[in-house]
Amino acid sequence: MAKRISKSDWLDLGLGALAEDGVTAIRIDHLCKLAKRTKGSFYHHFGSREDYVSDLMAYWADGYTEKVIEMAERETTPIAKLIALNKITTQKEYELERQLRRWAGSDVTVRAVIEGIDKRRVNYVASLLMQSKNITSQQAIDLAVMNYASLIGFQQMFSPVNLERRTRIDRLYVDILNTLPDHD
Repeated sequence: MAKRISKSDWLDLGLGALAEDGVTAIRIDHLCKLAKRTKGSFYHHFGSREDYVSDLMAYWADGYTEKVIEMAERETTPIAKLIALNKITTQKEYELERQLRRWAGSDVTVRAVIEGIDKRRVNYVASLLMQSKNITSQQAIDLAVMNYASLIGFQQMFSPVNLERRTRIDRLYVDILNTLPDHD
């Protein structure tokens, strides 16, 4: 007897299929074929494709944002957290984020989640900057946007990502931050 496929298995399958084939892979028939399961197995966990997309986006947001933040939070200083965050995100699969941003152009549910995640990520980086540097909240937001825009730019421009170049840019960003006054 085949192993039962869990809800998270379906979601992992969807994220992998999305990264590989784009939004056209997020069809129930296609997912069932990839999973070698029936539609009944799919509907055991999800009421509809819309439910699946909603759960898929929440699963992605948790795994690719909240869990990444949790990993960065293991560091002791705000700048060490920022460096860890940049290192962790450099190791993540960029194709998935690239496909999600493409999908957001045609799906309001996906777009709303992406917008919320973008805000969460920028605010997290800005909070780290505010904790470590004597700058205004607007400066912290602007610097966070610069950092995040660099990451998204890499995702959109380069495939595969040149890790050496990305690491150099991350290092340059930290060097620039180190020129800012620390909190007293």
